[in-house]
Amino acid sequence: MLVLAALTALAVISQGQPDGFNGTIYRLGNDHVEVIQPVDGSGINLTLETKAENLTLLDEEGRQVGINATYLFWRGNNIYSIAFERHVTGDLVYFMPQQGQQFILPLDEAGQVRIILPPGYTTGDRILGIARPAPDEFQGDDAGDVLTWRNTSGYQFIEVNYYRENAPQAMMKIFGILVGTALILLVEHYASIRRLRAIREDAEKSANSSR
Repeated sequence: MLVLAALTALAVISQGQPDGFNGTIYRLGNDHVEVIQPVDGSGINLTLETKAENLTLLDEEGRQVGINATYLFWRGNNIYSIAFERHVTGDLVYFMPQQGQQFILPLDEAGQVRIILPPGYTTGDRILGIARPAPDEFQGDDAGDVLTWRNTSGYQFIEVNYYRENAPQAMMKIFGILVGTALILLVEHYASIRRLRAIREDAEKSANSSR
């Protein structure tokens, strides 16, 4: 299913982004990340922290090109040496597992990076989650908010913490409930103090009157 989705979407993506973006795209899902990496040559080497799945190569016309990939796990890294059956200008697509609402991308070299959040999620609230470093561009989109870094030189990694778009409203409701509950408890506390004070004053009056 992942391969089919990649092939249908990348026929358009492989033609380039309308804003001139030509870096690597990371499309975040609920349980995986779809990586779309531009290529121009007869092969590429990848060193990844997690294992890649469903390696697919498309040329400029969106046609699938055959590849020959060798894999090596060395010192905690997943190393791929991928040879193309011909010189290709296009996109290499693969998938990596993803869990939770945090995405950390180690950066080995400078370039352009674009991260697309899952539909219904966003980032930017300092309490719920932000992107570090801040992206150069942020675009809200029903298909998934888009964060773009035009130049990643000087950065060791990109970290994006994201949350559901309705999370701030839900948090405010919870905060309102907590504040309301605290006020009720405070009122009851002061009412109890007043009742105890009245009881004590009545007891003192009764003691004085009996002397």
